[in-house]
Amino acid sequence: ETDNGFVPRNGFVEPSFANRFTYYGRKDALLERYNVFVQTGAIWRYDDFFAGRSLLEDRYAANNQFTLRGGWSVQVNPSIGTYAFDPADYRGVWSPAGSGADPVPFMPSDRITTRLAGFTVSTPQYPRFAASAGASDGSDVDFLETSRVRRRNYTASLTLRPSDRLRAQATYAATTLTRRRDGERTLATRIPRLKIEYQIARPVFVRVVSQYESSERAALRDPRTGEILLLGQSPEALTPSSARTSNTLRTDWLFSFRPSPGAVFFAGYGNTLAEPEALAIRDLRRVNDAFFVKVSYVFRMRAGE
Repeated sequence: ETDNGFVPRNGFVEPSFANRFTYYGRKDALLERYNVFVQTGAIWRYDDFFAGRSLLEDRYAANNQFTLRGGWSVQVNPSIGTYAFDPADYRGVWSPAGSGADPVPFMPSDRITTRLAGFTVSTPQYPRFAASAGASDGSDVDFLETSRVRRRNYTASLTLRPSDRLRAQATYAATTLTRRRDGERTLATRIPRLKIEYQIARPVFVRVVSQYESSERAALRDPRTGEILLLGQSPEALTPSSARTSNTLRTDWLFSFRPSPGAVFFAGYGNTLAEPEALAIRDLRRVNDAFFVKVSYVFRMRAGE
């Protein structure tokens, strides 16, 4: 166990293997280079690994990157995996028994196989801009209710350098999960982000980062019966799972002054705003604020003083 959070979960054994193969094209060929980065890994409960019992998860992926003449890049990333579920991870989740019977502890689904494929297209690194866009689609798993879902991801990035002092980067990421059993969208997230940096002078630098995160989560349902799952520690105090939405805008400002090596002054401010309607940018209410100052200075002394 660690107190600083670098190990997200303990009690597991995770062997893995990765290797890269590279092919270089002929001079002036359309295909300058082809990389394939092959990865495979698996996860066992610690005791199951040494007892020779079945694994919890395994995954196989191949990251294929094609670098074309002029600096254009295309990535194609297929992957396949299987996932089993530990009932101990779902304590506090209950399934309605029906016909007036008491709820019963939730039993996760059997092992699920996932298949995802995605691609990304990137422009060359031009002096003033660069851009990329990508998407992925396939079958995946919703770990909260252990159901089979269709997953779609979309990403886009644009970097602008209109001058030697000004840099701006805009990114967008979106994910949707759709339950295959009934076609209900169980999760949708959209995250646009903007970062602007300006070098006022050699020692003075300012930055602003603004990110909007919109998330919609449907009520959890039993993958076998379709009934809404119940949450609580005992059958006497249960509440039905319900839909949730969250729409927050976070903006952080930073001022940096470095008059000499080892001397630094930082001042920053950030706040979080929330609203009921996604990406409406109205009816925003303040959630929290934060302000910080940091001063660092190195004292230098000559030898013998």
